[in-house]
Amino acid sequence: MHFSRREFVAGVSSAASLAMAGLAGEIRADAAEADGGTKKVARILFNENPLGPSPKALAAIADAGQQFARYPLGESGKLSTALRRANGLPFTEPTAGLSLRPADPPPGNMDLILGVGSSEVLRAAAWAYCSGGGNVVEAYPGYAAIGGTAARIPGAQVDRKMIPLTADYRLDRKAMIDAIDSDTKLVVICNPNNPTGTTIDMTEIESIAMAAPDDALVFVDEAYIEFAADPKRASALEFAKTRENVLVTRTFSKIYGLAGLRVGYGIGSRDVIERLKPHMLGGLAFNMPGILAAQAAIEDQDHLQATLALNEKIHESWRRSFKGFGFEMSPSVTCFGWVNVGQDCTPLVQYLAGRDVLISGGQRWDLPNYVRISIGTEEENDRLLAGIKSFLAG
Repeated sequence: MHFSRREFVAGVSSAASLAMAGLAGEIRADAAEADGGTKKVARILFNENPLGPSPKALAAIADAGQQFARYPLGESGKLSTALRRANGLPFTEPTAGLSLRPADPPPGNMDLILGVGSSEVLRAAAWAYCSGGGNVVEAYPGYAAIGGTAARIPGAQVDRKMIPLTADYRLDRKAMIDAIDSDTKLVVICNPNNPTGTTIDMTEIESIAMAAPDDALVFVDEAYIEFAADPKRASALEFAKTRENVLVTRTFSKIYGLAGLRVGYGIGSRDVIERLKPHMLGGLAFNMPGILAAQAAIEDQDHLQATLALNEKIHESWRRSFKGFGFEMSPSVTCFGWVNVGQDCTPLVQYLAGRDVLISGGQRWDLPNYVRISIGTEEENDRLLAGIKSFLAG
């Protein structure tokens, strides 16, 4: 793969000294504040929803009024019940009043826990299962926060076994299974995978989970599951209902557009959830706007479908345009694309940042030939493609 832009290679050495950690946003961190906040910055690097939150979620926040003076004890119970109902779990309707005593658990062995984003749940899982040491088996490149948290636990000797993806950017089932041993405490599966956007099927997840020790946790991060063609079939949730050591996490940060409000949750057996609780912040950590917005967002199917329609439209544009640029994109089903640009991406990332188009460089995953690009609005996508074309023509 060859580029015509003379600066592409010439700029690598000087650009490499820039400590951008693979994030274009660190190059132009002040861009959003420029011109009194009026400058339009295409911030397409954090996998945020370009349509923003559901109008119903915004209305729920606007109508809350004096509720913001209260702790969201009752409202978090309502959200938990709504999520149980939506995911086919047993539930009991929350009782009136604001008792600080934990509600009686619903019937059955499955439980659900709310978190300050799914990040709180994954961090709790790392502490709950790896504080005594052991190893974490995870795909690479993948979402590294869980293994990274485990490795930083003071006094714990945690070995991270990072298993390379296959040539077509998918999780390597056999290599994952081969890496699992009696010291494995966490097996991390991100499905769809971040940053590649690829998926694996339930038979693969099941075979990996069956290979894990009984005292290990199989953590399935489903932050992007709603973007799959058939989310219910792609999800590990039904499988989790049959296994004592499988945890599935979801978030309102992606398709629901509530990244700034920090709401997520985990579903697993009651034993797993109880093991996480000592490492969670608890009910008083939730914020009322986030809880109210999440309740409304899961009811707004129109907004969800509009997000999916935009997602497919931009992906189709990328498939056509990137092929013309000589780039290779993985078969992503998510709100981002994982793109091989053929050479060190630093000059391209910098050039686009100079035009206020922010994408994520692959240095973040030690893969400098790659970039991860989030879905933006149609106008932002036009700016992205025009910027790449200009760069290559230079």
